[in-house]
Amino acid sequence: MFSPVTSLALLLSVASPAPSTLSPSQEQAPATATAEAPPSDEVQVPRRLDSVAVPYPEAEQAAGREGEVVLRLTLDEQGSVTDSEVVRSAGAAFDEAVRTASLSFKFEPARVRGEAVACQIELAHTFKLDAPPPPVPQQPGSEPTATAPITEATPPVPEEKKLETTVSARSDSEERRQSAEAVRVVSIQRARSRSGDLGQVLASQEGVEVRRTGGLGSTALFALNGLTDDQIRFFLDGVPLDLSGYPFGIANVPVNLVDSIQLYRGVVPVRYGADALGGAVNLVSSPQEVGAHGAVSLQGGAFGTFRLTLGGGYKPTEEGFYARAHFFADTTNNDYSVDVEAVDDRGSLRPVTVKRFHDGYEALGGGVEAGYTGLSWADRLVVRAFGSQHDKELQHNLVMSGTPYGEARYDSDTLGAQVLYAKTLSPSVRLDVLAGYAWQATKLTDVGEWVYDWFGNRVRQRVVAGEMGGTPVDQTVWQRSLYGRVNVGWDVAKHQTLRLAFAPTRTARTGEERRRLSPSDPDRLAPERSQLTFVTGLEYEVDLFDDALEVILFGKDYVYQGKAEQPMETGGWRNKDRELHQLGGGAALRLRLGAPVYLKASYERATRLPRPDEVFGNGVLIQENLDLEPEHSHNLNLGLASVPLRTKLGNFRGELNGFARFADNLILLAGRDRDWSYQNVYAARILGVEGSAGWSSPGGLFSLDANATVQNPRNVSGQGTFGAFEGSRLPNRPWLFANATARVSLRGLALAEDELSPFWSTRYVKGFFRNWETLGTVESKETIATQFVQAAGVGYRVRRGKLTAGLTAELENVTDARVFDFYGVERPGRAAWLKGTLEY
Repeated sequence: MFSPVTSLALLLSVASPAPSTLSPSQEQAPATATAEAPPSDEVQVPRRLDSVAVPYPEAEQAAGREGEVVLRLTLDEQGSVTDSEVVRSAGAAFDEAVRTASLSFKFEPARVRGEAVACQIELAHTFKLDAPPPPVPQQPGSEPTATAPITEATPPVPEEKKLETTVSARSDSEERRQSAEAVRVVSIQRARSRSGDLGQVLASQEGVEVRRTGGLGSTALFALNGLTDDQIRFFLDGVPLDLSGYPFGIANVPVNLVDSIQLYRGVVPVRYGADALGGAVNLVSSPQEVGAHGAVSLQGGAFGTFRLTLGGGYKPTEEGFYARAHFFADTTNNDYSVDVEAVDDRGSLRPVTVKRFHDGYEALGGGVEAGYTGLSWADRLVVRAFGSQHDKELQHNLVMSGTPYGEARYDSDTLGAQVLYAKTLSPSVRLDVLAGYAWQATKLTDVGEWVYDWFGNRVRQRVVAGEMGGTPVDQTVWQRSLYGRVNVGWDVAKHQTLRLAFAPTRTARTGEERRRLSPSDPDRLAPERSQLTFVTGLEYEVDLFDDALEVILFGKDYVYQGKAEQPMETGGWRNKDRELHQLGGGAALRLRLGAPVYLKASYERATRLPRPDEVFGNGVLIQENLDLEPEHSHNLNLGLASVPLRTKLGNFRGELNGFARFADNLILLAGRDRDWSYQNVYAARILGVEGSAGWSSPGGLFSLDANATVQNPRNVSGQGTFGAFEGSRLPNRPWLFANATARVSLRGLALAEDELSPFWSTRYVKGFFRNWETLGTVESKETIATQFVQAAGVGYRVRRGKLTAGLTAELENVTDARVFDFYGVERPGRAAWLKGTLEY
């Protein structure tokens, strides 16, 4: 589950201190490359250019104290210092003096094969007082001359030396962000210390909406640039998320097990083997470092919620064997207050505020990974295994209408394994192969014999058991998936790469309904149903004009085979086999307009094949539809982005994108009560603009970030179910939303390596219609009111050697605003959280 981010790394060991008389620009150091690194003549280490002086703390000088501070500096491609961290302390005064000054250092950037790259260096700064001059020898008969007292220090001459430099070609995430791909990379380092889940982290990004049918553990509806749900594909290190032990969706993946998130907007690279319609989300696991490492996080707070994650690994050397494991456990009552209409003593409906009483959630899971790197026959060989269990109570239908449920529940168990093999076949050809198996059992139990009211009381006994549809349900659906991914990369010439990808997936389902109305009724779940998808992709990438222009051209081939049986009213079964074949493709380019600014444009003719849940149902609330057709869309993106712009006023960053989606044959979840299914119902045109901006003060004391999205999703079909609403805005979808975050970072308050971080964040969603905007009079339209939700908190982190501890207190939904999801289901109100983290 934890696979390292792919990167090219070079370790340069520099042991000799630079003479104190050299200026920063004169510092040089010998370089020794490791076996994996490029030849040393292809690497240029950073060279300091500025003449910024590091002041000697007056109190330390007066006391005659000396010390050496080791910093880890992070440099960008321009050689500017983006982060400075104390690795070895000499005391608070020494640490703060050199750390503050280092943020103004300027370096000639590191280069690998002539390309400027980001890097980290460890820099030792020695605060040393000059020794007093020796006494002047006295000539016989001469008068004694005065000398400086032994205890008096002469002006100090600080001394710097480079200890170690890690030069890397951009990390995989950074490489993607600055490539032609339509991707946004989201770092969640800060989010690990906060209480929010991955759904909240993603919802803070421009163009993204994440709405849920309740609290923790509820179904999350994800939308990216106007396209929603299964139209977006989710991955964990390139493997489909639902085949990696997380059947309840991306919002329920523990934040502390993820290193970063890659958002692909409308155009998905061929290496994922995906048939996504509107984009993809790839979660990148934390990288494995040399040595023994471990981490634990524990969160507790409102509504009886507790979340625990554990992770650890051991990698004795840079090459060879390594192993790691992780574990997570979640539990919550979700007993927050909601506003509903309940029947009073006279039988009339009246508005009341009640606590949810049957919405609990529990999850337990983990995974292990063991592998070898640097083998003669494999660059990397990894074996993974995982398992999880999720249990969820159900209190109402998808729109929170009618009588609540008091006993219905469903649970899902998963097991799986994966094998990964990677090998460089020649200096220009690379191969990686992934094979995996996943098993999942989903059980729905709805055999309640009582009618419940919104207060959790039993009102009367039912004539027929079953709360959700008026009939009892006790069923289990078993699903088995076998999948593979093969990626081949070939550097056909300098700055030209050809990639070929194959991605077959076979999913088989069967089930059992144990509470049929009559023993003679056919068990609709019993026949085995299967789905085979095979996605092939071919991609050509070329860098032109010294990397000023990057172009990617690609094509995709989609094959679909479905096998199923359907009961007939006259008895017996009929085959419902289907075969589909689709083609797609597109292009992307990135043009550097200047040192900090680059332009991106991309297009894909996207196809999405129906998922097993959509065709066969999900074994809970959604019924089958064996006649679903694929969705199609023309996706376009155009935007401007920049690397951080550093000025005397601080660091500025920004991005502006426009997007268009012209989709047809779209699949929509439609129905009422328990009779829900996916249908091909309409075509849509979605136009939008999104932008983000940020600022960090000099020294990183203050930081502000904000983003906003405006989108206009319209029905453009005059045929079918919604033909009468041609030209109308799609219902139940926000069209204007924004986010903002402010943070203060106070370092060195009590200890040399501590940080106090007060923060504030907010999300704004403009009100929208729940139904078609042209349906009914203004007074009768159902709307979701404008929402403005805020959160505030403070975190404290301290580092002592290799050990880092943190504690964060947070108040979510500070104003106790009423918050709703896509369907009008009320979300939790004000909630307080406390989260502790410990890393080694």
